[in-house]
Parts: sequence; C-alpha cells; structure tokens
Amino acid sequence: MLNNPNFLAFLVAAIWGLAPIFEKISLKSMDPMLVLTVRFVLVTCMIIPFFLVNQNLSSIASINLKNLILIIVPGILAAIGIYIYFNALIGSSASKIVPLTAIYPLFTCFYGFLFLKEDFSMEKIIGTILIIAGVFVLNYKDYIQS
Repeated sequence: MLNNPNFLAFLVAAIWGLAPIFEKISLKSMDPMLVLTVRFVLVTCMIIPFFLVNQNLSSIASINLKNLILIIVPGILAAIGIYIYFNALIGSSASKIVPLTAIYPLFTCFYGFLFLKEDFSMEKIIGTILIIAGVFVLNYKDYIQS
C-alpha cells in the first residue's frame, strides 16, 4: 500500500488537510512572519539529518547554477505563497481559504501548457471546470449580493 501512488497522494491530502487547523490556531496568537520563519527553520533542522543519512554529500557539488536557480525559485515562491496564505487565514475561515488556494492545479495546467508544452486535454478542461465550480459552490455567498 505504501508504494501505491494514489494511496500516498490521498495520505498527503489527509496530512495537508490537518495542517491548516494548526496554522489557523497558531495565527490567532502569532505573527505570520514568525510562524513562517519558525516553520522553515524547524523543518530544515528536521530534513538535514535525513539528507545526511540518505545522500552522498558529494552530490551537493553536482549542483550547478541552473539547478540552484531551479531549486531556489520554487522555494521563494512557496515562502511568499505561504506568507500570503497565512494572512488570508487570519482574515477568514480555514474551510473557505484552503479550498480557494487549492485551485492551484488550474494554474499548473495553464503554466504546464505555456512553459512545458504539455497537452491541454479534454480531461484537464473538464477538471478545470469542476475546480472552478467547486470553489464557487464553497464560496458562492461571497460572490452573490444578498
């Protein structure tokens, strides 16, 4: 079961679904930048021992400038995204903000088509429509005036 990609993806979704609960609670008493900083420092401290045990340290020397940029840019985007997400969580409920931020596959499909020349199949179009419809259903009261 642990080698089944679909099960692993479901497990990730369950874990990531729990994280916003703790994030929302922490943001009630702490600044988003503090939470973001502590999170990344602690995660880095947790990851380093795993890297040291599972990787050959000489592999670090194989990172060239292009690969370093390809590593750093998504890290910066993630940090900026999480900071903005934390600020959104402060202003609204986790059950509304998380589904709204979960429309990122819609953007990934578009960016994949634009930058990676990936196909834009009927399945992706239907999936995109369903994503938009799902977010609308969860948040329609915010869009329709009473």
